[in-house]
Amino acid sequence: MTELSRTLVSIGAGFLLSAANILAGLLVARRAQRLPVNRATAVVLTAMAVRLVVMVIAIGATVSLLEVNRLAFALTLMISFFVMVIAEAFFLHARHERAKTPLVRRRRYRRARIPFTVW
Repeated sequence: MTELSRTLVSIGAGFLLSAANILAGLLVARRAQRLPVNRATAVVLTAMAVRLVVMVIAIGATVSLLEVNRLAFALTLMISFFVMVIAEAFFLHARHERAKTPLVRRRRYRRARIPFTVW
Protein backbone atom coordinates (compact mmCIF):
# COMPACT_ATOMS: atom_id res chain seq x y z
CA MET A 1 0.00 0.00 0.00
CA THR A 2 1.45 3.37 -0.95
CA GLU A 3 1.60 6.26 1.46
CA LEU A 4 -1.04 8.21 -0.48
CA SER A 5 -3.51 5.32 -0.40
CA ARG A 6 -2.86 4.80 3.32
CA THR A 7 -3.56 8.47 3.93
CA LEU A 8 -6.76 8.38 1.87
CA VAL A 9 -7.96 5.25 3.68
CA SER A 10 -7.19 6.95 6.98
CA ILE A 11 -9.13 10.07 6.04
CA GLY A 12 -12.10 8.03 4.80
CA ALA A 13 -12.15 5.81 7.87
CA GLY A 14 -11.96 8.78 10.25
CA PHE A 15 -14.76 10.58 8.45
CA LEU A 16 -16.99 7.48 8.30
CA LEU A 17 -16.54 6.71 12.01
CA SER A 18 -17.33 10.30 12.90
CA ALA A 19 -20.37 10.42 10.60
CA ALA A 20 -21.73 7.13 11.97
CA ASN A 21 -21.33 8.38 15.54
CA ILE A 22 -23.10 11.67 14.84
CA LEU A 23 -25.86 9.94 12.88
CA ALA A 24 -26.53 7.58 15.79
CA GLY A 25 -26.61 10.50 18.21
CA LEU A 26 -28.93 12.46 15.96
CA LEU A 27 -31.37 9.56 15.66
CA VAL A 28 -31.45 9.05 19.42
CA ALA A 29 -31.87 12.77 20.11
CA ARG A 30 -34.72 13.10 17.61
CA ARG A 31 -36.57 10.22 19.22
CA ALA A 32 -35.86 11.58 22.69
CA GLN A 33 -37.44 14.92 21.81
CA ARG A 34 -40.84 13.25 21.95
CA LEU A 35 -40.31 12.12 25.55
CA PRO A 36 -40.71 14.06 28.79
CA VAL A 37 -37.63 16.07 29.78
CA ASN A 38 -36.32 13.77 32.53
CA ARG A 39 -36.74 10.66 30.42
CA ALA A 40 -35.22 12.35 27.35
CA THR A 41 -32.17 13.42 29.33
CA ALA A 42 -31.66 9.89 30.63
CA VAL A 43 -32.00 8.42 27.13
CA VAL A 44 -29.58 10.90 25.56
CA LEU A 45 -26.95 10.50 28.29
CA THR A 46 -27.16 6.71 28.16
CA ALA A 47 -26.82 6.80 24.39
CA MET A 48 -23.78 9.06 24.72
CA ALA A 49 -22.08 6.58 27.05
CA VAL A 50 -22.86 3.65 24.75
CA ARG A 51 -21.63 5.58 21.70
CA LEU A 52 -18.41 6.44 23.51
CA VAL A 53 -17.68 2.79 24.24
CA VAL A 54 -18.56 1.78 20.68
CA MET A 55 -16.33 4.53 19.26
CA VAL A 56 -13.37 3.46 21.39
CA ILE A 57 -13.78 -0.12 20.18
CA ALA A 58 -14.22 1.00 16.55
CA ILE A 59 -11.17 3.27 16.68
CA GLY A 60 -9.07 0.52 18.22
CA ALA A 61 -10.23 -1.98 15.61
CA THR A 62 -9.59 0.45 12.76
CA VAL A 63 -6.09 1.31 13.90
CA SER A 64 -5.14 -2.30 14.57
CA LEU A 65 -6.78 -4.00 11.56
CA LEU A 66 -6.23 -1.46 8.78
CA GLU A 67 -2.99 0.04 7.64
CA VAL A 68 -3.79 3.62 8.43
CA ASN A 69 -1.76 6.75 8.77
CA ARG A 70 -2.49 7.43 12.44
CA LEU A 71 -1.95 11.17 12.23
CA ALA A 72 -4.30 11.58 9.26
CA PHE A 73 -6.86 9.29 10.91
CA ALA A 74 -6.78 11.16 14.22
CA LEU A 75 -6.92 14.61 12.64
CA THR A 76 -9.77 13.68 10.31
CA LEU A 77 -11.71 12.04 13.13
CA MET A 78 -11.22 15.04 15.41
CA ILE A 79 -12.01 17.76 12.87
CA SER A 80 -14.98 16.00 11.28
CA PHE A 81 -16.41 15.09 14.69
CA PHE A 82 -16.15 18.71 15.84
CA VAL A 83 -17.79 20.08 12.70
CA MET A 84 -20.55 17.45 12.74
CA VAL A 85 -21.34 18.03 16.43
CA ILE A 86 -21.83 21.73 15.73
CA ALA A 87 -24.07 20.90 12.75
CA GLU A 88 -26.02 18.43 14.88
CA ALA A 89 -26.55 21.03 17.60
CA PHE A 90 -27.83 23.58 15.07
CA PHE A 91 -30.13 20.99 13.50
CA LEU A 92 -31.57 19.88 16.83
CA HIS A 93 -32.02 23.49 17.95
CA ALA A 94 -33.85 24.39 14.75
CA ARG A 95 -36.03 21.30 15.06
CA HIS A 96 -36.81 22.17 18.67
CA GLU A 97 -37.75 25.72 17.73
CA ARG A 98 -40.07 24.48 14.97
CA ALA A 99 -41.71 22.02 17.35
CA LYS A 100 -42.65 24.69 19.85
CA THR A 101 -46.21 25.85 19.75
CA PRO A 102 -46.22 29.51 18.92
CA LEU A 103 -47.50 31.84 21.56
CA VAL A 104 -50.75 33.43 20.61
CA ARG A 105 -50.71 37.10 21.31
CA ARG A 106 -53.70 38.38 23.12
CA ARG A 107 -55.21 41.40 21.55
CA ARG A 108 -55.31 44.33 23.85
CA TYR A 109 -58.30 46.48 23.38
CA ARG A 110 -57.88 50.06 24.40
CA ARG A 111 -60.68 51.79 26.07
CA ALA A 112 -61.53 55.14 24.70
CA ARG A 113 -60.06 57.80 26.87
CA ILE A 114 -62.42 60.59 27.60
CA PRO A 115 -60.53 63.58 28.91
CA PHE A 116 -63.33 65.09 30.95
CA THR A 117 -66.38 63.36 32.20
CA VAL A 118 -69.35 64.96 33.77
CA TRP A 119 -70.97 62.94 36.47
